[in-house]
Amino acid sequence: MGYETAKKAGLQISIYMGITMSFFLSLFENILSGHFTLILFLVTFGASTALSFVIGYFVPMGPITSSATKNLKPGSAGVKIVSSLISDIIFTPVLTVAMVTLVRLMLPASSASQLPPFHVMVLGSLFPGLILGFILALIFMPLYQKMVFKKLGLSYPPEQQAPEE
Repeated sequence: MGYETAKKAGLQISIYMGITMSFFLSLFENILSGHFTLILFLVTFGASTALSFVIGYFVPMGPITSSATKNLKPGSAGVKIVSSLISDIIFTPVLTVAMVTLVRLMLPASSASQLPPFHVMVLGSLFPGLILGFILALIFMPLYQKMVFKKLGLSYPPEQQAPEE
């Protein structure tokens, strides 16, 4: 697979994963906050999706994952677990901090004053979010990879290539 095709595939997968992770994490984080409103959900989902696109565009997930899984059999459970973990560790903390910040900023002062300190909210949301993010990545990433690779006429699982220097 050429560099441009790999970059195109990676960007498409990142977009799909970003939307999926943003939707479920926004829903989860808003419910977890105890202050769920449709407006708050839509704002955090929109901001989280935009942030996911930025992360997906600038963070080279393909080379990072390839480097981390180079000694594993392509398409194996080990590759799926490592890939999901990498995606989760990169995306979930950033999205969690962003969503907690937005929730705190959008709540009326009377409600916000009753919230725990910022770091407590972040940590309280981060650990359940990491678990949910890992499960989501484990389920959806292989599906999106198959879909994008098929659309681009590529084989799945992809052949392992050494990361470019």
